[in-house]
Amino acid sequence: MKKIWIACSKWNYLYVEKIKNRLEQMGYQVILPNFIEDPMIEERIKKEFTKEKHIAFCRNSFLQSQEKAKNSDAIFVLNQDKIKDGVVYPNYIGGATFLEIYDSYSCNHPIFFYHDIPEGMLYDELEGMNPIILQEELFDIFQYDDFSEISKENHFRNYFTESDCQKLKDCEDNYLKAAIVVRKLFEKKRDKSDHPYIEHLQRVSNRLENHLQIAGLLHDIVEDTEITCKDLLELGFPLDVVEIVLIVTKEKQDTSNLSKKEKLLLYEKEIESVINSRRRDASLLKEADMSDNFQEDRLRELPKEKQEWFSEKYGKQLVKLRKVNQERNQKLC
Repeated sequence: MKKIWIACSKWNYLYVEKIKNRLEQMGYQVILPNFIEDPMIEERIKKEFTKEKHIAFCRNSFLQSQEKAKNSDAIFVLNQDKIKDGVVYPNYIGGATFLEIYDSYSCNHPIFFYHDIPEGMLYDELEGMNPIILQEELFDIFQYDDFSEISKENHFRNYFTESDCQKLKDCEDNYLKAAIVVRKLFEKKRDKSDHPYIEHLQRVSNRLENHLQIAGLLHDIVEDTEITCKDLLELGFPLDVVEIVLIVTKEKQDTSNLSKKEKLLLYEKEIESVINSRRRDASLLKEADMSDNFQEDRLRELPKEKQEWFSEKYGKQLVKLRKVNQERNQKLC
């Protein structure tokens, strides 16, 4: 599975960018919904379109959808709630989206729903197309893909020969494999104190145990390089390790124009996202990562302004994350 087509009501266009970013980090090419580049399309239709023009518009939309169905490998239905005039329509799927789902069904493509099938007159028809309900767990998509071979699009091929890629895939020691991979990809990168970045990855890994040591080495690879989670799976890394890496990977976005307060709020949301994933292993990895970044001896090497920034950024959130992890550990005892 390479290309995933996102389909949704125009009411849900504001959620598309976040889903697109996540799917791309997972390694999939994304085909966007029709007319998403024109957020005012609904208003323009109401104000400017004659009946004949609207019929032509619908016909063109149907043709676009059929073409997207043919050119994709799966459809992802973003069926968030629709709220209109104070009325909530849970897990909304409109008529146009239903037809897009049918186009994909006709092409024998997997059909992924973000939420449950909405109740209503089309329930039986949608159920009959055998959709896969993700319940917001995007990485479950991995379980419906085939990673038995290293694809030609795998980004590790930019760093290793085809022969070496195959040797890495065949290597059963996943810690050794991860160590080889990050040493190659991060060999020229330096941290903010001008130390080899690989040292940070090794320290984070050493704070952890078992499969988390592998995830500790790999935790920045999707965020800081062109490697995707799909690339990692094709190279033979276990699914549970790749899921953890995906959870702690923040979405790529431009923060240069954000204020200090906005950046702190964004980081708080990133930590909340890790906590809300309900994956204890991901929270433990994030704590190890933050703890290493917040070491006093590392902070002392930075300019005072940077020290103050990292104290604000990590201090409060690290206390919160440690508390959550301690509470979860107590429940396991």
